[in-house]
Amino acid sequence: MKLKLSRITLIFATLASASLTACGAPPPVSPPTQNQNPKPSPEPNPNPGTARPFHMMGVVKNSQGKPLANVQVGADNTVIDGSEVWTVTDGQGHYDLDFSNFPILNSWTATANFPVNYHGQPYTFYPEVDTTAPFLGQDGAVRNFTLKLTGPSSGGGYHGALLYANYGLSEAGEMPEFNDVEYQLMPDGPLIDGTTGDSFTLKWAQLPFEVPQGRYTITARSLSGKGPLWLKTRGGSYGPSATLNMEYTAGTGMTLSVDIVHPHQ
Repeated sequence: MKLKLSRITLIFATLASASLTACGAPPPVSPPTQNQNPKPSPEPNPNPGTARPFHMMGVVKNSQGKPLANVQVGADNTVIDGSEVWTVTDGQGHYDLDFSNFPILNSWTATANFPVNYHGQPYTFYPEVDTTAPFLGQDGAVRNFTLKLTGPSSGGGYHGALLYANYGLSEAGEMPEFNDVEYQLMPDGPLIDGTTGDSFTLKWAQLPFEVPQGRYTITARSLSGKGPLWLKTRGGSYGPSATLNMEYTAGTGMTLSVDIVHPHQ
């Protein structure tokens, strides 16, 4: 648990600082604050596999192993709350975070986030670090990150988006039979990390189904040939296909949701 400095502690620290200064010793270093507009390290270590004292370094890649630029990478002190320091990755996905100005803040963990504008909507994604173990500043550390699009997340939930399908309202059409529906899901452009996605053919019983985070076009057909199936997203209109944008759902994560009916003839 991170410590919260009390008023008494702050008064004591102030008096101690004045005493040390009077004796010729340097005053203690103030805790760092988060840089709201981090800039890339000027010269990231070309060999990020070797740790250096008071540096955290590494590389951030997408799910296919390609480097990601402009990912925000931070070191979070495990003792004093609000004492993060930040940088961003360069064009090769490398970063080199220097916190040598804060030698007394001795234990750190790694974190990263990747804000993007995807199809006109802002999203923030969280690349997963290869180890969550804290490290001593004097030892330094190498921490590599991967922006994963599917699979369980170490923090709970999933890296992907869960696809849900629901019966539409009766005034919009007739309810299809659960076992008579087959869905076809196709990526609408690149996925959120710029890679090319795959198509999926799914039965209703397979839902909710995790797919890589992205935007998709969905269609459906009746396996028994009972007529067309129309779909719509929340706030949209029914039609033979629907375009699904990701939405964040509390307690679940990213979701894709569609309503389905047999349209009135």
